[in-house]
Amino acid sequence: MNEAQIPLKAGADNQTPSRIVVHAMAEYIESDPHDYHAVDLLRKMEISAHAFVTPSGVIIRSREDDTGAYHARGFNTDSLGVEFLVPGVHTYTSFIDAIKRKYLTTSQYQAGVQLIQDWRVRHGIAAIDRHSDLSPGRKSDPGKGFPWERFLQDTGFTA
Repeated sequence: MNEAQIPLKAGADNQTPSRIVVHAMAEYIESDPHDYHAVDLLRKMEISAHAFVTPSGVIIRSREDDTGAYHARGFNTDSLGVEFLVPGVHTYTSFIDAIKRKYLTTSQYQAGVQLIQDWRVRHGIAAIDRHSDLSPGRKSDPGKGFPWERFLQDTGFTA
């Protein structure tokens, strides 16, 4: 697994993960006066995820598994959060449109499957959710463009 470390400080000092939360966000977020990479935007907003999966398949780790992360309201002290980055520069509106269509690259999908399989086995995790499942009506990621049923099967979770 091709991996990089970019620490984000936002989150609890320790946790025991019992679930995985799958998210999506724009790889780059359009902003004035300059665009932000997803990791930089989360740092600026003082929120975090445990890992980002880039379109090229690189995993960017930003929180240790045994620490909390600010990624899913109500689930920040018992879950591992992963952000699948939607290629390109997006506004919120273009991002919402993009996750309605297939957006994962083959490398990204394979790296994400490997990461989730590792987490599932290493931590004995039996629960996985989409962000939209945990915050219906408020969040729509990872979206209809994410192959959820196939992803569950490929990562060893029951569909």
